[in-house]
Amino acid sequence: MTRSHSEALHESLTRHHGSVNVVLRAVVIMAQHRDAFVQERYGQYDLSDPFLALQRDSEVLEGREQGQPQDHSHNVRGHVSPNPLAVLKLVMTHCKRMQEKMMAQLAAAESRHRRVIADLEEEKRRHAQDTAEGDDVTYMLEKERERLLQQ
Repeated sequence: MTRSHSEALHESLTRHHGSVNVVLRAVVIMAQHRDAFVQERYGQYDLSDPFLALQRDSEVLEGREQGQPQDHSHNVRGHVSPNPLAVLKLVMTHCKRMQEKMMAQLAAAESRHRRVIADLEEEKRRHAQDTAEGDDVTYMLEKERERLLQQ
């Protein structure tokens, strides 16, 4: 017995539910730790002033160009924290990939659905035609019976 299209779509959605949950957990964790991360990484700067942000960025770039070691004094743990923008881009890339897969699966399901609907319509047409032909045969048999009864 073949599975219905809604069951196949449900199974597909269930498979991807886990990966979506992982992405959502990562986003929630990033949101929860954002303030602490910003304070740890950029504590010496006022983040509300865009000019100070530009100055900070230019200082980092100048330090790289001159070959000076970067100041990691803001990083208490001694290792470089992951770049939240890079993590967000990875999450967005993953979400886009999953969206493309889901769109392809949805298009395939819609195509199968259209094909099944067309098959059902054809079967309905054939059934109506067979019923009409059966009615014609029944009508002819009744006429023949009436004729024979009259003889």
